[in-house]
Amino acid sequence: MPIEPSSRIVRGEELMSTIIDTEIVILNMAKNNYVGLDEIGLRIWELLEKPIRVDELCNQLSREFSATLEQITADVVPFLADLEKEGIVQSVDKQSE
Repeated sequence: MPIEPSSRIVRGEELMSTIIDTEIVILNMAKNNYVGLDEIGLRIWELLEKPIRVDELCNQLSREFSATLEQITADVVPFLADLEKEGIVQSVDKQSE
């Protein structure tokens, strides 16, 4: 299912991560790969600790990084889709909370 503003997203399970300065490296043992994220990616990772709607996530990022909601949404939705393909985040529904 494609990620949309109404989608609820959370971190994938059983991932290892470490913060280095203002960045984070996430290790996915299931896929035997890792992903490095910058400061904004680190903040997204922090906000994904609990399930959150994509539109709520984008609103929060827009306030914190002083960018327009449209630009944040245009950048974050495909970014989350890429992370989902890598098994870093997953979509959840309300019943699974």
